[in-house]
Amino acid sequence: MNVLPPLVRRLLLACALASAAVVACTTASSTGPKPPGGTQVGAQALPPACDPDPTCPGSTCATSITAALSSPPVDACSRHGEFQSDVDVYSWNTFIAMNWPADTSSCLPDTQNSILSGQGPVVWETYPQDSDIFVAPDAGAPGKWCTFATPAAVEKQLLRLRAATPAERLQVAAGRVDKVLVSDSKASDLVAERFGGIGQAVGGPLTDQNGRFVRYEKRVNLDEYNYLIANNLWNAAGQNGVTVSFPTGPNQNPGPCNGKPCGPVGAMEIKASWKVLSPSEVSGKRFYMRKAWVFNDEAGDSSPGANPVTVGLVGLHIIHKTETQTTWFWSTFEHVDNTTSSFFNPHCPNCQDNTQTAQKPYTELAPDGGPLNAPVQVVRTTPIQADELSPGLNDYYRGLLKGSVWANYQLISTQWATGGAPQGTPTPLANVTMETFIQPTASCLGCHKFATTADGGSSADFSFLLGEAQ
Repeated sequence: MNVLPPLVRRLLLACALASAAVVACTTASSTGPKPPGGTQVGAQALPPACDPDPTCPGSTCATSITAALSSPPVDACSRHGEFQSDVDVYSWNTFIAMNWPADTSSCLPDTQNSILSGQGPVVWETYPQDSDIFVAPDAGAPGKWCTFATPAAVEKQLLRLRAATPAERLQVAAGRVDKVLVSDSKASDLVAERFGGIGQAVGGPLTDQNGRFVRYEKRVNLDEYNYLIANNLWNAAGQNGVTVSFPTGPNQNPGPCNGKPCGPVGAMEIKASWKVLSPSEVSGKRFYMRKAWVFNDEAGDSSPGANPVTVGLVGLHIIHKTETQTTWFWSTFEHVDNTTSSFFNPHCPNCQDNTQTAQKPYTELAPDGGPLNAPVQVVRTTPIQADELSPGLNDYYRGLLKGSVWANYQLISTQWATGGAPQGTPTPLANVTMETFIQPTASCLGCHKFATTADGGSSADFSFLLGEAQ
C-alpha cells in the first residue's frame, strides 16, 4: 500500500500525469472524430480524484462521453489501498451507464445514441419495478424480462390501480404516458407494515415548494431479476427457509441461478425520486423529464389535478452487489437544485427545517386541485461528501456531461464497507429527497443489514424488496 496520504498521493500523481492528461483530453476534444453513440468533449484537467489506470476501468475517470461508457462497471478497484475516490469514480461511471438511452426492444443501451441527448427511456427505466415482480400468487409468475416498459405494460399498471376511461387508456396505449407513479415514500406500505421501524424512519411524504408530493419507484436489473425468478423468491412461500444471497457477477461458480451465473454485472437495485414539475420548470429544461400518471394517495385514489403530469428526476440511489463488496456499493445522486429551489425557500426564515408538513392519512390535493400541504423546507445537514472526499470529481463529470440535463446532477457519495466501519463509510449518508427527515443518522448499509425475508425468518441480503412478496 502507498504510505502517502490519499490526497497527497492523488495530487502528486495528477501533477506527474498533467502533460499526458492534457494530451489525452485534447485528443478527445470536440475537434476529434465523433465515436459511435457518443460525443467528444473539450479538454479538461483531470481532478486529483482521478487516477488513470487502463487496467481498472471501473475506477478510471472517463475522458470523453463514448458508447464504451454505456456498460456499467462490474466492480470498483482499490489499487492503492482503500480510497474513497476509487469508488466515487466507479459511481459516476455507473450513473452514466444506467442513464444511457435504452434500446427498448432489448432493454440494453442504445449505442447509436448518447446520454448527452437527454432522451429516455434510459436503461434502468426498462427494468421491472417491485410491483412487476412481487405479484399476487394467483396472478401467475412475473412476466418475461424486457416486457415491463412497453405502453401495454404501463396501461396494465394503471388498470391495476383504477378503472381508466377509454380516453385515458388511449393516452397510455399510445405511448403518451411513460410511467405510473403511486408511491409517496421509498418504503412501500407493505414493507412499512412488516418492518414497522422502516415506515417510521422514512418519515412520510416529501412536499416540494409547489405543494406536490415527491413520487418514488424501485427497479432491479437482469441479474437480480433472474435470481429472484430462478429461486422462486418473488412470492412469500418461496422465501420460507431460504438463505438469500444475491449474485455478484459472472465469476460465481457455481452460479446462484440453477448453477449458472445470473448475469454480467451482479445484482443491482435502482431507487428513483421524482417531482411534479411546474410549467416554468418544464420550460427551463434542467431536469430529466418523463410523463407520468400520478395519484392522490398511496391507495391509488384519483388525483383531482391534471393527468398525466411531467415529472423531473430529483434523486437516484444505485446499489450494486459485487465480488469485492458483498455488502453492496451504495451510490446516491441528486439534482443540483434540490436544496436551492425545488425543496427550499430562501425567503422563509421561520420555516422549520426538514419537518413533516403533511398529516395522516397522507393526501396530496384538495378536491379543487389545490395543494393540501405546506412545502417542506429541506436543508442538507451533512456537506456533500463527494466534494470533500473526492475533490473536483463532481465538477469534472458534470463538465463531461455539459450541454445535457445530466450535467445538473451530482454525486452525494458512495457508501461501502471499508475500514471495519459497521455502518459503512462515509456515515451518515443521505439523499435529501429519500432520507429527508432522518439525514443526521442515515446509513444505507446500517439500515439494510436488518432486511429479512417476507416472514422475517431469514436475512434478505440487504434488500427490503423481498418484504414485498405476497
